[in-house]
Amino acid sequence: MTATRLILHFLSILVMLVWSAVLLYFYYSGRVAAYLPPDGIFRAMVLISGLGMAVVAIFNLLTTQHEAAACDHDCGHDHSHDHGNCGHDHSHDHGHAAHDHAHGILQESGWLGRVAALLVLLLPLCWAAVSTPDRYSANAVMNKGLYNPNYQDQTNAAKYALRKDAAAPTATTAAAPGRQAPKPTPMPSGPLPPPAQFSSPEKVAQAAPPPPSKTQSYGSFTLEDLKKQVPQSKDGNFILEVPEIYYTGGDLEVQKVITGQPVETTAQVLPEKVNNEKGHRLRIFRLMVQCCAADARPYSVPVDFGKKAPDFKEMTWVKVIGKMTYRKEGDQTVPVIEATKVEETAAPEDAMVY
Repeated sequence: MTATRLILHFLSILVMLVWSAVLLYFYYSGRVAAYLPPDGIFRAMVLISGLGMAVVAIFNLLTTQHEAAACDHDCGHDHSHDHGNCGHDHSHDHGHAAHDHAHGILQESGWLGRVAALLVLLLPLCWAAVSTPDRYSANAVMNKGLYNPNYQDQTNAAKYALRKDAAAPTATTAAAPGRQAPKPTPMPSGPLPPPAQFSSPEKVAQAAPPPPSKTQSYGSFTLEDLKKQVPQSKDGNFILEVPEIYYTGGDLEVQKVITGQPVETTAQVLPEKVNNEKGHRLRIFRLMVQCCAADARPYSVPVDFGKKAPDFKEMTWVKVIGKMTYRKEGDQTVPVIEATKVEETAAPEDAMVY
């Protein structure tokens, strides 16, 4: 094996080890939790891919001398031979030593191309691993629809409904006997607005599609049902996730029970940009992931303090305690927490809900 082939062999091993190290780092550091949901094969494939690359790289490293010996044997011998009494000499050299059997971009390119290929393979990966934040910025959350929630939308209601034994009907669940299932909310048609349209929260709100049908009633629900379905703190507060609060906006029977009840939730906070002329509100939200972080959607509800809202740094994690209320705002019934206490808190183990 020539010196050039040997160098390229080790460089190929290095590239594979770096990719393996990044994948394994994301898995074992827990950073993968910010990008992929726990169910399915996504997180497992990060681990499997990282281990597989490491095994292949180590195998190639351990067999370097064997490959070098094989190359020297194949490329360094003379193919001259005698065909007998033909009257002429067939002695010839196949010239295997005159070339390197180049395969792949690292072997076929010159050194300038090889360096460029290595930079393309390694620099973006390492830069992303070191510098990419494991969270969305405030502007990114706003552009994903923070200020135009659709509380009557039942897309994931079955997953977050408080009534686990009688979830609101969706496009894939049947309505109660004798009750017609509500029609699913149609998706907006036409091309998406250009990014410039989402340069401010006000424009985001204006881009919202009109809300669908009015709040629905899906059958009986009692305070005892609520206590069975939802854990309570030592102070008696119902501990809810923001998506659970969000979906009560579309269920009239749950609203009748939970109105006035003490609730507690943990979420991130941003200023309220709609229906907040007096400055009494903040907006709390959680991001929900279905496939990966790229499709994360904010579920948000307003928090009303009845006076000037406290100042929190954008995206801060807070624990909110208050009383559940519902207000008619425009064409929607909006779940609003009337806060009695709010305080900064540590982020939960999983920053996103799944």
